[in-house]
Amino acid sequence: MRKFLTISILIVVLVQCNGGIEPGLQQPGFNGTITFIGNWPDSIKQTIIVLLKKPLLDSSDFSAENLQYVSTQIPYGVKSFKYNTLENSLFGKVEPGVYRYLAVAQSAKETISLKRKDWTIAGIYKTKTETPAKLIIPENSFLENIDIICDFNNPPPQPPGGK
Repeated sequence: MRKFLTISILIVVLVQCNGGIEPGLQQPGFNGTITFIGNWPDSIKQTIIVLLKKPLLDSSDFSAENLQYVSTQIPYGVKSFKYNTLENSLFGKVEPGVYRYLAVAQSAKETISLKRKDWTIAGIYKTKTETPAKLIIPENSFLENIDIICDFNNPPPQPPGGK
């Protein structure tokens, strides 16, 4: 009887758990801090984080098809801004994959534009060996500390099609 009771309890627990003790799947994404050095240009109306699948080799690469994620607005004049792609999304959802361009873009326009000429790149995600650096998001992974520095006194090279 004792064996029967033990086996019955074990069966009930296994059926009721239904995978409940397995670790949850992590939604892909990343976070970090954007640090601003120097004085913000007076003309800036929008500052956002953009993530693109392909590099910006031509002005046509700044397109809706290539654009994977756009953050909400970064407030004008801040010295730093903490972001999280799961919380600060204006457009898009980060999927697992390889991304070739993560940057902070600024515009003097008050409305969102997909014209490359309307945007200046204020900072680019880079590593010690790669500028711009590719960002690899594995399945079920959330990356921490994907930081970008925007130095208004020493801006990064502008991709084709910009000002």
